[in-house]
Amino acid sequence: MTIRALLLASVAAFGCGKGTKDVSTGEAQAAPTPTTQHPAVKTDPTAAPAPAASRGPERVAYSLVDNRLQAHVARGGGLVVEAGSAGFAKYVRFNSVPKDKRPWLLRQTVKDTKAARLSGKTGFVYVPLTAAQAGRGQLRMRIYAGAAGTLSVRVNDHKDLNGKLADGWSTVDLTVPAGQLVEGENAIQLFVSSPDVALQWLQVGAATPMEDDSALAFADSNALVLPKDGAMSWYLLVPEKGRLVGDSACALDVHVTAEDGVNVDGKLGTGVVVDLAALAGKAARVEVANTGCAPKAQLANAAVVVPGEAPAAKKGDAPKYVLFVIMDSLRFDRVRAFNPKARPETPNFEKLAEDSTLFMQHYVQGNESQVSHASIWSSTYLAKHKAAQMSDKLADKWMTIDEVAKKAGKFTAGVSANGYIRPERGFGPAWDKFANHIISGGGLKGADVMTKGWTFITPKKDQPWFLYLGMIDTHVTWRAKQPWLDKYDGGYKGRFAKEFGDEGPTGGFPTDLTDAEKDHVRAIYDSNVSYQDDLLGKIRTQLEGWGIWDQTMLIVTADHGDEQWEDGRVGHAASENETLIHVPMLIHYPPLFPAGKVASGSEGIDIVPTLADVLGVPLDAEWQGASLVPLANGQVVYPQLAMSSQYENFHGGRLGPWKIRLAGPNPPKLFNLGKDPAEKKDVYASSPIAARVLVDAMWMLRAYNVDWKKAAWGSAADVTSRFAADLGE
Repeated sequence: MTIRALLLASVAAFGCGKGTKDVSTGEAQAAPTPTTQHPAVKTDPTAAPAPAASRGPERVAYSLVDNRLQAHVARGGGLVVEAGSAGFAKYVRFNSVPKDKRPWLLRQTVKDTKAARLSGKTGFVYVPLTAAQAGRGQLRMRIYAGAAGTLSVRVNDHKDLNGKLADGWSTVDLTVPAGQLVEGENAIQLFVSSPDVALQWLQVGAATPMEDDSALAFADSNALVLPKDGAMSWYLLVPEKGRLVGDSACALDVHVTAEDGVNVDGKLGTGVVVDLAALAGKAARVEVANTGCAPKAQLANAAVVVPGEAPAAKKGDAPKYVLFVIMDSLRFDRVRAFNPKARPETPNFEKLAEDSTLFMQHYVQGNESQVSHASIWSSTYLAKHKAAQMSDKLADKWMTIDEVAKKAGKFTAGVSANGYIRPERGFGPAWDKFANHIISGGGLKGADVMTKGWTFITPKKDQPWFLYLGMIDTHVTWRAKQPWLDKYDGGYKGRFAKEFGDEGPTGGFPTDLTDAEKDHVRAIYDSNVSYQDDLLGKIRTQLEGWGIWDQTMLIVTADHGDEQWEDGRVGHAASENETLIHVPMLIHYPPLFPAGKVASGSEGIDIVPTLADVLGVPLDAEWQGASLVPLANGQVVYPQLAMSSQYENFHGGRLGPWKIRLAGPNPPKLFNLGKDPAEKKDVYASSPIAARVLVDAMWMLRAYNVDWKKAAWGSAADVTSRFAADLGE
């Protein structure tokens, strides 16, 4: 099954509302429908279930073992937050990395004990609880203090609970009054009198309290470790035809709860599956529990799998020519190939889409030109390249896109109408020819950029080349293009008849527009969408005329979009809305990129590694993106996370139909874009399971953002075995 089919099915299958339906499976049963009641199969808890008949070839969609740091551990029925683990990152929040000190210092060693250390005198821990855990009111923590003092704990903004801290390591027990802990997300804030405090673990909502010296190991070699009465749970998106598998010498209980309340129960053991097909496309909490195997059980090869062989990697010759086009400020939703309801006519995009790969959830890493281009050029997130301001130069140490082309033996040329994108600002030291039309003149229309590019390439057209064209027609100031404006809003005679921008006396946008004027401004923008599409047709005609179209890889994307009063704003850089960070991404090169729509996350930082991959250039050790060739060819089953940053103060992340917006330590906002593409209804509080799917991935990525390398660690929503190994776990 291709990524496209998998994720389109996922979007279609998402439900809404609450339910109490159960789907129980025992030993490799066929999946019943959600309306069927099946009692759980009773088995001897000390023996594994009977193996099932051969199921045929399977592919791993999501490895529970590899994603063990995303797991939520339970002991004695209560959630255990292991603060000394790298996985503690999913329970914390913090502000801008460059500016603010994080409240928790992760992966510390305190008196020979792994712990998280408070950087000050207060810190939050955010925990997801089941209804049973929330109803118990037990709070127990193993905590270190450099000197005896006091501890106060505030649960969900209720009255403080007070305790004492001994000198050194001690265990503190507190009873949380009924009703303060809730099913779903909970905020637990610690206040301490001493600045030298560290946390080893925190247990919430247990029926059986942990011992002071309890061992918290949950993995051994390549297997999960579950002591008796222990459990682990993961929050994930269930793929179409998903099955839960794993190898265990004795029976383990499985309980899966979907976001809409549908349950699947079963047993897990060697050769046995729990069929999750009834939950396809849904966010779910997958729990594996040991209720009868003493003293512990080991679960190897635990994963959610899907039937079928992995598709073979598509093989083809490397492109002799590469054309990279950035259409500045082009919105995803205004191109019909990506959004069939779009108004602008884009016949050339649509023709290209017939034999191109379209990436349908492509995020840029900034919401304006500087950050976004810097991330594209260097394949690094803002947290790493730190070129956030227009006054910042992208550091010379990053290997940029032009250097990749040069290493592949290409003649490298570029033309930009964006004044900031030029070699002296760090955007490439390896250009053979480069022109910035704002600096040197030459015209700012896309046609001017294209024509200049041809003057660079024409003398070299028979030798391998790489050409970058940076067009700005869809960037403010928006200037009307005919004949398209008359088609979209003909007859307008007002003050914005031909253009609209932020170049007035105050340097800002006019704020007194009528609804009719706003509609006309949108029509001006749309006329530029169609104008740039027309240039794509001219580009194709030129390359076909030279006889090199079939040898050319064409990449077309944008650096960001623009808001047009959806939330009262116009322009860019002011939010993490889809209108700004979700942009078109198309790659045309049939030998390596098949025709189709990839409904999975991709990012601007993936462009340079993709180019290196197809040109045979070794990946640079500092790059944080990954080649899109496997994604385009259906070799990746689980949806990939896409993330964007607004100057590291705000972040947006998307996985499948779900979008989360983070604002530092403030409550996140969650949107189901499959039902609410305009991001109007925040469902964070009402969709706790879906919320945790995004929260776990986003905060893990944010915590290790500077070090993250997708080529080695995978997506933060579905990591490789390298992630835990490289972090020493």
